Amino acid sequence: MAIMQAQTALTNAEAGLSGATTDAAMLAAYRAIQTAADNLVTALSTHGGSAMDIAAAARKSGNAKAMADDLADKIADAETKANMAMMATAMKLYTGISAPGGSGADTRIADYASANDGLDVTIGTDTAVNLSEDEDATVDANHGWEGMMFTAEPTGDAGTYEAVVYSNVDEPMEGAKFNDATAGYSLDATTGETGDVTTLTGHMTDRVASPSFDQSAGTKTFELPENAKRVVIPGSYRGVDGTYYCAPTATCSATVEAEGFTLAGGTWTFKPDNPESRFMDVPDTDYVSYGWWIHKSEDGETFTASAFTSIRGTVAAASGIDTLKGTATYSGGAAGKYALHSSTGGTNDAGHFIASAMLQADFGDDMITGTIDNFVGADGESRNWSVELMETDINPAGIIDGQDTGNAEVGTAWTIDGTAGATGGQWRGHLRANGADGVPSIGIGTFYSTFGQDGKMVGAFGVNKDD
Repeated sequence: MAIMQAQTALTNAEAGLSGATTDAAMLAAYRAIQTAADNLVTALSTHGGSAMDIAAAARKSGNAKAMADDLADKIADAETKANMAMMATAMKLYTGISAPGGSGADTRIADYASANDGLDVTIGTDTAVNLSEDEDATVDANHGWEGMMFTAEPTGDAGTYEAVVYSNVDEPMEGAKFNDATAGYSLDATTGETGDVTTLTGHMTDRVASPSFDQSAGTKTFELPENAKRVVIPGSYRGVDGTYYCAPTATCSATVEAEGFTLAGGTWTFKPDNPESRFMDVPDTDYVSYGWWIHKSEDGETFTASAFTSIRGTVAAASGIDTLKGTATYSGGAAGKYALHSSTGGTNDAGHFIASAMLQADFGDDMITGTIDNFVGADGESRNWSVELMETDINPAGIIDGQDTGNAEVGTAWTIDGTAGATGGQWRGHLRANGADGVPSIGIGTFYSTFGQDGKMVGAFGVNKDD
């Protein structure tokens, strides 16, 4: 019975090897086979098994041990290389993380471009570099704030730029009626959208949609039907159902552009099925944002990283803070870059993070504190960290200057695994958009924190007032 049980265990262990798809899983399977084979050798030796069977079980144990030892060495080598690579990344990022703002050579600024065509990043005294939205990148929302990525690869030896931005963008709203002459919508500077839309030809627009405009790239042409003067295509314009007509001067066509289509080859017109229908895609153009950015040199040896907040459109500053009493709590998310660097056997960890953010405002004293916690690191795993944003004042317009009464930075304190680092760094921000109750409804800000000589972090946050 003991021999049979040991043989069954070995058979099961060998079967487990077939399902192992990673080196770690294969290592575990070979160790299991080695153990089961050793147990079979013991059972055979104890209960009168043949010398041939004992030798066969011993060979299986030896072969499994050899395979396991080789895999263990391979895994150890890979871990050593990964640790060395992380140490190098952590060192470069530790050196490159800087507090936002500054002046002269220390300038670290990012802001939406004035023409709303991307994000401008300024490092030192160099000319700002414009980053455009990477529409192929997916950035998950952070505590309900929409995520986007911006990138740039300037010509020459300027390296690469990347930024991740989170914004409190509302969903597109229902707009005016299609035939509302006072709505003020236009495809260009001179033509309003009343009655039929007749200014489609030659304009790149993301407002047109039709099952017939189904190509993912290039140009699709539409032949004029026999005995017809126009091409007729059902579709929608800004969410309003209707029909596209093209009176050809050549061959009517739709060409895929960066955003939408360019219609050409004739005079294109759109006629709504119901002129009383309302536009359904009026985008939110007034919102606040926060995020981080990083620049990597052409040779990949130098990193520069910081954080920022910015406003698109118009989001009113807070007012009357000095007249408020009571308290308010604000909750949301944070994101940024971090580096823990040690050349003496300590932790090496670096990359970007997301986290939770909380502000606690005391309007009676016009003071505010905050906490960043629930960190998730670059590997997607949680970190037992928190960053305390030390108490500072709020001015009547909602500005959080991050200073004490002596105009010194109140700073931050980064705690790792229950051990708090010394207070240092900085944080600042502002509350905006007074609600109906007179209390600001949103807040954004940046923070910079250190942990001894080994850790640096820079980030930004966006929060909404709790109900």
